[in-house]
Amino acid sequence: MNWIRRSTLLRLLGLALLAACFNAGHASAQVFQGKFTLPFEARWGQATLPAGDYSFTLDSVSTTCALRLHRGNNNVALIPAQAQDENYSGHAELTVVGGTVRALSLPGIGVALEYAPQHHKYLTAPEERKIAQIVPVATTGK
Repeated sequence: MNWIRRSTLLRLLGLALLAACFNAGHASAQVFQGKFTLPFEARWGQATLPAGDYSFTLDSVSTTCALRLHRGNNNVALIPAQAQDENYSGHAELTVVGGTVRALSLPGIGVALEYAPQHHKYLTAPEERKIAQIVPVATTGK
């Protein structure tokens, strides 16, 4: 009876160790990181961001692509992208239109993430280009 308990315990420990190894591999395969400085207040998803320094991590580029936004050591928001362009090759930048973040372009991984405005008035592409503000983004990772 004692042998069965030890055998079960060893199996459980082995499975836990195996799971930890898989998770460590997944975590190290992670992430694209970057940082930027907002010179003005902006809205991004449900968050209102005051001017200041921010960093972000992007765990993966997939259909459920979500960006983790940080200010210092604090998590500020988890922001899902509405759409993405996976063939982007321009500059690393944040596009802000009318005080709302509309796109995050990351040529290091060849993607531009697009975000929906929180208001109901949509502008045409030429109208947005006229009033867009561009914030440079520094990237690290991959």
